[in-house]
Amino acid sequence: MTAPTNLSNVNCGPVQRTQGSISGTYTAATDVSTTTNASIAAGVMTLTLGFVPTRFMIMNVTDRVKQEWFKGMNSGDYLETAADGTVTLETDDKVVVAIRTGAGGSASQSGGSADTSASGVVTVTFDSGIATDNDTVVWVAEG
Repeated sequence: MTAPTNLSNVNCGPVQRTQGSISGTYTAATDVSTTTNASIAAGVMTLTLGFVPTRFMIMNVTDRVKQEWFKGMNSGDYLETAADGTVTLETDDKVVVAIRTGAGGSASQSGGSADTSASGVVTVTFDSGIATDNDTVVWVAEG
């Protein structure tokens, strides 16, 4: 058993939050937003956050399905709430919260497989687990 943790942040400044949405035919789409740090490639959405989240929630409003990740959970694990209210722990990596550890620069400098993001960049990726064509999908990241 591991010891329980309870982190209390007193006077740590404002809570950081970002939110967004997408709808339409996007499972095969490729697009990059130049203003919102969001991109989609072959139906996988990548959000680049300017902070480390403590909670990430995504909801398919059309189908009434919600997925949530909380700090302390594994990167690819999340809770899924079905339209009927059933909650399950999913471990299929459909929602991944990752803090990059790369040094930045070109992947070719490291044989093409290195993490080229600067260290500390936080990304959230999600795909077909909840994001289906012609549905409205919304998300919120808080930290």
